[in-house]
Amino acid sequence: MPLRVNPNRMELLKLKKRLVLARRGHKLLEDKLEGLIQRFLQESKDYRTFRDQVELEFLTFLAIGAYARTRISDESWQLIVQSSRGSVKLKQRTEKRMNVPVEVLSVEEVSLPTYSLVETPTVLDEITRKWEELLKKMVELSNKERYLIALAMEIERTKRRVNALEYKLIPQLQETIKFISTKLEELERSNFFRLLRLKE
Repeated sequence: MPLRVNPNRMELLKLKKRLVLARRGHKLLEDKLEGLIQRFLQESKDYRTFRDQVELEFLTFLAIGAYARTRISDESWQLIVQSSRGSVKLKQRTEKRMNVPVEVLSVEEVSLPTYSLVETPTVLDEITRKWEELLKKMVELSNKERYLIALAMEIERTKRRVNALEYKLIPQLQETIKFISTKLEELERSNFFRLLRLKE
């Protein structure tokens, strides 16, 4: 369906310029879409590898925890659980990666639980150290996941823009240009025949 415009030469020139810009924009958006898809595939591959690594470390952490539990009496375990309190301070900021805004978390401060070094086995120290490492990696994993989601949303937005240009705006402009050109040709023909009649 052509755009509603006055069929004159000025409008025809404007529409031709708009068509050139629309085609250029379409090409740029297609290139951007291709780059985003390639980046998404690479990032998702890295994410899966990193996630497998974190899951393996988490299972190791649970195994060490289960072993530590067998080495400590029930009374001592209850005392450790009740008395030890740790805390984590996270910082959130917005970063732009490939011109895609993404919320990024970082571990600012980790306060590890305190316990008696004399009354507890050394395996508890390893659990605490492993937990701190695992916590940082889980935050990094969540950042990777958040970036993948942001990339997927940007791909969807860019795809919609590409489709809007390709299937709606560009065909409309082409149809309108054709319509105006036809109208102008008709006017020229009728003017030509009018002039011929006047001459006769």
